[in-house]
Amino acid sequence: MPGSLIDGRWELRAPIATGSSGEVVEAVDPASGERVAIKIMRSELMADPVAVERFEREATATGSIVHPNVVRVLNRGRHRGRPYLVMDLLVGETLEVRLQRGRMPRAEAVAVVQQLAAAVDAAHARGVIHRDLKPDNVFLLAGPKTAVRVLDFGYARLPEQMVGLVALTSPNALLGTPLYMAPEQIHATHGVDARADLWSLGVITYELLTGRPPFAAPTLADLFVQVLTAPIPTPRSIDPSLPPGIDRWCNRALARPNEQRFPDARSMADALTAVFRPAPRVPPWSLWIVLLLAALTLLAVSRMR
Repeated sequence: MPGSLIDGRWELRAPIATGSSGEVVEAVDPASGERVAIKIMRSELMADPVAVERFEREATATGSIVHPNVVRVLNRGRHRGRPYLVMDLLVGETLEVRLQRGRMPRAEAVAVVQQLAAAVDAAHARGVIHRDLKPDNVFLLAGPKTAVRVLDFGYARLPEQMVGLVALTSPNALLGTPLYMAPEQIHATHGVDARADLWSLGVITYELLTGRPPFAAPTLADLFVQVLTAPIPTPRSIDPSLPPGIDRWCNRALARPNEQRFPDARSMADALTAVFRPAPRVPPWSLWIVLLLAALTLLAVSRMR
C-alpha cells in the first residue's frame, strides 16, 4: 500500500493505526507537502455490505459536523473499490493512552470535558448521535494548550434525511463499548437518543477526575449488572480532595433514568466548571466591617432595653 496514489494526489506513506473497520495511513501531497491521514476500509470486510455501509456512514456523519473539536473530513471516495476518508493528520495521543499514565491535572480535565461537550452538542445539533464516546475515540493534540478532537463516528446514528430509512442493526442489537454504554443502550430499546452520549460523557469525566471508571467487573454480564443496578461510588469517596459539589454533579450525569440527566452536553460542562470554580475570597477588612456592624447592632439593642 505505501507508495500508492489516492485521488491522483495523496501518496500513501507509513501506517498509523489499524481499527475494527479500517487502516489509517499517513499520506502526503508531493506537490504541496501537505500531510493528511487516510482511513481505508479493511479489504477483508468488503464482502460485508453492512460493514461497507457503516464505513460510508462514518464519512457522512463526520463530514456533516464542522466544528473545531471534531476531526475534519477533507474528502472521501474509493480506492481500488475500497472506501476511504481523507482527514486531518492529528499529532498527539488518544485520551485512553494519556489516562494510562495517571490522572490529569484538574484544570486540564475540565478543559477536556468542555471541548468534548462542545463537540457532542455540535453533533446533536446536526441530528447525529455518536453512540461510542470513549477515551479511545478522543484525541489530544500535542502542544502547550489542551486541544481535543472527537474521532470515529462509525456507530453513529444519523438523521433520516442523511441516510433514508435503511437500518443497519436490528432493534435489539448492542452498539458501543460496554464500559461507556448508557443503561438504555444495554437494554437496546428504541428509546436510545442523544442522552446516551451524555451518559458516556459522564463516565469519561468520572474517570478523568478519579483515575478509574465508575464500574469494574470480571465479566461482561457482571459489568452490565453494575451499569444497570449497582450503586455508583461517589467521586469524593475515591478522592476526598475533590470539591463537594462533584458528587451531586455525578449523580445527575450518571442518572439511570435518562430524563434525570442534564438536558445537553453544554449544561453538563458548565455545571462541572462551576463545581471547580474557586469560591470568592473575602478580603480580611470586610470581616472586620461585619464584626463591627454586629457589635454596633448588639450595643443598640442593649441600649433599647
